[in-house]
Amino acid sequence: MKVPDTPENMEICKQFCGPCQTFRENKLMDVEPHALFCARGPTKKADCVSKGCNCPECEISKKYGLTGGWFCLHPPKEE
Repeated sequence: MKVPDTPENMEICKQFCGPCQTFRENKLMDVEPHALFCARGPTKKADCVSKGCNCPECEISKKYGLTGGWFCLHPPKEE
């Protein structure tokens, strides 16, 4: 099931992406798609360096059965 790009999901996303080391240190909010990567796709930033991942703990990942994490770098996999 594809994750809907909704204001509700964005609010949940902010709780998990905001403190994420990869998100913060790479300033992913400044580059499309900014956040909610599980619905919008990976960042367009070419030099993004992974520093950690909060995706597996996110309510959205659990609700939609997503696996793999690192959605800012890779499209989500569905269970």
